[in-house]
Amino acid sequence: MSTEAARKAGASRAPMIVAAVLACAGIAAWIFQITQGLQVTSLTQTYIWGLSVSVFYAMMACAAGLMALCGFSEFKPSVMSVDERKLAMAAAAPTMLAAGVLIIMDLGNPGAFINLITSLNLTSFTVLDFWAVLLAVIVGVVYLALLARGSQGRAIGVVAMAASVLVIVIEGIMMANNTSHTLWASGMSVASFLVAAFTGGTALLAAIAPRHKNLFVAGLIAMAAVILAETVTGLISGTDLSRGLMASIVAGAYAPYFWISLIVGIVIPLLLAVGGKSLVAAAACAVVGLACEKLWFVLAGEAEVGLAFHHIGPEAESFATLLYVPSVVEVLMTLGCLGLALLLFLIVRAALREG
Repeated sequence: MSTEAARKAGASRAPMIVAAVLACAGIAAWIFQITQGLQVTSLTQTYIWGLSVSVFYAMMACAAGLMALCGFSEFKPSVMSVDERKLAMAAAAPTMLAAGVLIIMDLGNPGAFINLITSLNLTSFTVLDFWAVLLAVIVGVVYLALLARGSQGRAIGVVAMAASVLVIVIEGIMMANNTSHTLWASGMSVASFLVAAFTGGTALLAAIAPRHKNLFVAGLIAMAAVILAETVTGLISGTDLSRGLMASIVAGAYAPYFWISLIVGIVIPLLLAVGGKSLVAAAACAVVGLACEKLWFVLAGEAEVGLAFHHIGPEAESFATLLYVPSVVEVLMTLGCLGLALLLFLIVRAALREG
């Protein structure tokens, strides 16, 4: 093998090696959490959800949105060619699987997941969400297998779209059903989750099929509109608590995540897409923005309950003390699941190319 060929082979293996290292680090962090307890994370009585749950929502939004677009393309082939559909599902199915692993990790131990699944309490949206995620993963894997065999069709397209919409809607309703959290308990939660799925799905679609960049731009604009509606509604709300909550999001404890979701997640991707620059970079920025949007949404909603009982003044000064910084363990688990998604994608893509 020539030096140039060896260099290219090494470069092609580098992403797989990095992904494998991240996945192993995530497994090690999870084992540490299981043996030492949830106290090794930054999660407290105030913040029972954090980085892991927010990234889970973003991963499911992107994967479900992309799978729905794949299903739609079975009826409108101009959206994606067969090869593009294969590549899209090679990304969507592993991402949903890795997202499922991430939420199991976030529960603290596999036993908690088994209890949720076997409880069959179909009145609980948490249980329904786990079943919806499991269904989406199964449909994604089956769809990918059918595409690999060349036997896809409209029937699986309908199932793929239905499973994708179902999991996103249930996640939105699960948040809105928390009536003690006024930030979550509205129809905007369901709308926000659906728009996030559209934005994430079109972001990945544009990275795979650049001719659809206008659809991606539409998704970014829709996401910006949802964030603007949430922000303005909160700032002009009639209660001090609601105004203070939104002020903490815009210029307080959660402001870093809020502005990253706007600047990195919307402004930069819009500039890159409209300017005809790298759509892969634009899509990556949009996905980071979606994760940050879910992070400030989740954190502020959690903090609201405690502050409702000891609210201080019209400016909600107590919000300033509620800082959240993910622990190393939680960061490693999250990166590990992202690495797992990338590793599975690279393996599946290589298998499809050889096939």
